[in-house]
Amino acid sequence: MHIPDGYLSPSTCATLYVAAVPFWYVALQRVKAALSGQTVPLLAVFAAFSFVVMMFNLPLPGGTTGHAVGMAMGAIVLGPEVSILAVSMALLIQALFFGDGGITAYGANCFNMAIVGSVVAYVVYRLVAGRAALRSKRRVVAGAIAGYLAINAAAFCAAIEFGVQPRWFHDSAGAPLYAPYPLHVAIPAMMIGHLTIAGLAELVITAGMVSYLQGANVDMLRRTAPEVVLDPATAGASPLRSLWVAVAGFIVLTPLGILAAGKAWGEWKPRELGSTPKGLEELSRLWQAPLAEYAPKFVSNPALGYLFSAVMGVGLIVLAVSGARWLLARGAKKRSAFIERTIRGLLTAGQDALFAENTAQMNGFLQRLDPRVKIAGLGALIVAAVSVRRLWVLIALFALSVLCAVASFIPLRLLAARVWVAVLAFTGIIALPALFMGSGPEIWHIHANGLRSAAFLVLRGETTATFSLLLILTTIWSHLLRSLRFLGVPAAAVAVLSMSYRYIFVFLESAKHTLEGRQTRLVGHLEPALERRFAAASVGALLAKTVDLSGDVHTAMQARGYRGEIRLLNDLQMRRRDWWHLSALLAMALLAVGLGQ
Repeated sequence: MHIPDGYLSPSTCATLYVAAVPFWYVALQRVKAALSGQTVPLLAVFAAFSFVVMMFNLPLPGGTTGHAVGMAMGAIVLGPEVSILAVSMALLIQALFFGDGGITAYGANCFNMAIVGSVVAYVVYRLVAGRAALRSKRRVVAGAIAGYLAINAAAFCAAIEFGVQPRWFHDSAGAPLYAPYPLHVAIPAMMIGHLTIAGLAELVITAGMVSYLQGANVDMLRRTAPEVVLDPATAGASPLRSLWVAVAGFIVLTPLGILAAGKAWGEWKPRELGSTPKGLEELSRLWQAPLAEYAPKFVSNPALGYLFSAVMGVGLIVLAVSGARWLLARGAKKRSAFIERTIRGLLTAGQDALFAENTAQMNGFLQRLDPRVKIAGLGALIVAAVSVRRLWVLIALFALSVLCAVASFIPLRLLAARVWVAVLAFTGIIALPALFMGSGPEIWHIHANGLRSAAFLVLRGETTATFSLLLILTTIWSHLLRSLRFLGVPAAAVAVLSMSYRYIFVFLESAKHTLEGRQTRLVGHLEPALERRFAAASVGALLAKTVDLSGDVHTAMQARGYRGEIRLLNDLQMRRRDWWHLSALLAMALLAVGLGQ
């Protein structure tokens, strides 16, 4: 029932994509509304269940094969909306990674199996089950009938889509461009196998799962029977665990799915058709799945390869659902009020600055050094890191920076978060082309000289950035500015640095007060358009306020005699140990330069 690429015309595929979009949208809204509950984990379970069930191929009349889908079970437990997403996700993983179903026909496959199958199963189950108790045998019968009719309804839709192709899409000579089977061939071929073997398989699986849940966790059947009162004492304690146990059991048995010989009707490759329609042949080359036909090339044993594909498919589904849940949660967080997000950002900036001031006052190795020693010594080491030409010397300098951080009580996690990861990402992108350029021996198409050049670029960036951050984190800002004046930096430049640093905090405090005042006057959340309008107005108001404040601050500073010089209560004094530390740092820098040439 997985229609491959090329069997349906592009217009048919586009039409069915459009038909599926409203159902996907409604289903996604349902999942987003229940993001904090068990809906998303259950979605992963039933997507995995559907994926694994479809791997069990059964022999059908005529030498073809078929399989169950599991859409009825998802509709019975989750309701039709979430079942649509679960089966659609399983079909997407199958199409992308295993070539089971086409990319162009993905909308058609979802419409047939996920949408029509789930809706039919839900309606039939509710009608047949009625108000029966959750442990009633009537619900087992209702599940069996729902599964049987759902898969046959999906198969009938696929047969219609196959059958209209030669009538509607053919060349001037009347030869079909896509699926060559007319309605009088497609309908019997599809329906005979599903009305007999495949339909019965869906019947047995659905009835068996309903019976299993009645014993393992009957509360799982509550979602689609809200009018039935359930005794809380009869509910199982771990619904997800019981379902994952069932999925794991099916995974272990997946090698049985390759025992049936032959392919499903309508899923043949173009070369297996004999005379291949032109449009079918062109579209069939659109996507080549990496693990086509559930047969990884690196696994020689077919049974193990099939089992590996099952495990990988379930893992991909869990990963996709987890990623989707994270994105939905992040999107919900981003939709929170603009004011709240901005205030949190301002508080974070203030906390970072406070952390730097507290770190500079600790009794670590670099904190005890005179700021002028740190500027000269660490600056010399930065120059050495830029100029050395031997990789081992550069590695030694980087190791020295890490030792200085440890001795100064700087958490390595902080360096990794603020420096190492960011520098690696930036320089790594720049250095990436160098890996495949140059000369020398190759390892996996990577040139030795290119690898060496990339390592130099990344390590230089990491080393210089680490020394720079250590200088900032271990030095009180006013002492750093005073040291710059001792080293001959012009007073105007030092004054600009001083006022910019301090004015940032004034600006942050002013912005926080403005936004907090606005927040106290709001009830609920603003619409996105109003948020943007408020953001623009806030920026304008803050800009006008900063201009006025800068003039007031300058006037006040002039009135108090400020002329650009940094004054300290206790001026900096070079001690004997500071001269020794400066000599040691400069000597290490010179040694690194000498050895690194």
